[in-house]
Amino acid sequence: MNKPIVTVENLTKQYKGKAETAVSHISFTMQPGEILALIGPNGAGKTTTIKMLLGLVAPTAGMAGIAGFDMSVEKERRQGVRNVGAVLEGARNAYWRLSARANLHYFGTLRGLRGRRLQQRIDELLHLLQLEDDADREVRHFSRGMQQKVAIAAALLHDPDVLLLDEPTLGLDVQAAKSLEQTIVTLAAQGKAVLLTTHQLGLAQRMSHTTFIIRNGRQVTYDRTQALLHRFQTRTIVEVKLQEALPAAIYQAAQAHFPHLTLLSQNGTSTLAWPDATQADVGSLFNYLDDCGQTILSIQRRETTLEELFLSLIENTSHDAILPSHSG
Repeated sequence: MNKPIVTVENLTKQYKGKAETAVSHISFTMQPGEILALIGPNGAGKTTTIKMLLGLVAPTAGMAGIAGFDMSVEKERRQGVRNVGAVLEGARNAYWRLSARANLHYFGTLRGLRGRRLQQRIDELLHLLQLEDDADREVRHFSRGMQQKVAIAAALLHDPDVLLLDEPTLGLDVQAAKSLEQTIVTLAAQGKAVLLTTHQLGLAQRMSHTTFIIRNGRQVTYDRTQALLHRFQTRTIVEVKLQEALPAAIYQAAQAHFPHLTLLSQNGTSTLAWPDATQADVGSLFNYLDDCGQTILSIQRRETTLEELFLSLIENTSHDAILPSHSG
């Protein structure tokens, strides 16, 4: 196996005056060409982790390394930043009154690029991110998806080995999100390691090679995404769709009989879910609902999604629990 391009070892951050530890002893590695999804609820420590990888926040303990350089050591950080690009949610990633091309020229100059080399790199990125036709329009006239592409292009100007993306598809429409998703996959295929934080777990399931779930600054689980899903997809979910909204009293009574039953949605109709339900379980539930006067439209069995896995781990894993993780 190749030497990791990203190495995080026992990384910890305790902010002064804060009782809770923002990040507590997390560890992971990334290989070139790997997409890692860093997933967790708001306040879990995702953005703090990215900032430590960028050298913007000094860790209290542990190490965040890029291309073999410890980003908490000033002399090494100056070398490490040459190998990493980032787009942080809420940061100024582009200037609205400049065109896409002018933005890239400005940020490229800050990176020390000049002349023909800079122009060639700008042209490459405009092509890669499908911005050529709009290159000379002011960014303020762009859609949010196009603005995000300009930000990613700026982060790629110096051709870094590692790209850190904080909620890259947040607020994008479906078409823009799919386009950006394909760009990220292309970058990974070119050998770049891409770490992304996201709340869109379907996206993480489709494109990530590895998933790291964090809660309250602590690791919940870390594994290859498909291995993680396989571990839990031995558990299937039975979904029961009802013709009408299920009255609260009937649902509460049903839960007393079937403790693992949950209400997934209620919008005119109702969808109930039961993990690991056997055929006998389904038959009992069917008879119970029928006796309560409920009309069942459909019953289907399917595998667990990453979103359901995430919610299960976040809600049911004890504060200090760490699920088995891959070793590299």
